Amino acid sequence: MSLGDVLNEVVPAVQKLRQQGKVGFCGITALGETRALHQAIDSGTIDTAQVCYNLLNPSAGFAVPAGFPAQDFGGLLNRTRERRMGVIVIRVLAAGALSGVEARHPVAVPSVDPIATAPDYHTDVTRAQRLGALVREGHVENLIEASIRLAVSSDAVSTVLVGYSSLEHLEAAAAAVNRGPLPPAALQRLGALWSELA
Repeated sequence: MSLGDVLNEVVPAVQKLRQQGKVGFCGITALGETRALHQAIDSGTIDTAQVCYNLLNPSAGFAVPAGFPAQDFGGLLNRTRERRMGVIVIRVLAAGALSGVEARHPVAVPSVDPIATAPDYHTDVTRAQRLGALVREGHVENLIEASIRLAVSSDAVSTVLVGYSSLEHLEAAAAAVNRGPLPPAALQRLGALWSELA
């Protein structure tokens, strides 16, 4: 289905359902061709977007260097902010790759395909390990904390979906949120680390 089909057929159908009181809000999962995503958001017909945003692909919120090894979402969060849309960050931990280890938790899905990052999970984990300087230099305790705090650093973000396999994971995510946005020094260091990934 093309963007034109969505905007000319699907959106009017959803708006009709909204007028009938059957639908309250309309949202998208912001995956696909970047230009089309920006056009869909600019249409003004969407209330929320699920956006991939994490340390391995920060392009929804930050300009990334040429050759960056992930889809470039071209500052999608700025567009959603301008449209006053709700943003639900998905894949904030890159399906667990930002733990920096390939081994999956015993109750986690045994294997997972990356979305908007590397072509495979192994490569995502390897790239996550290259961002470890953020931890070694004392900016954060671990990369999971860093990625969650990156997400809550943006005023365009309404909520962050965090996948977890244990109560301990959930408590760690809540603690990361409670620490608040990443400090400017950490964001500056991330900019340099992202350049090294390109």
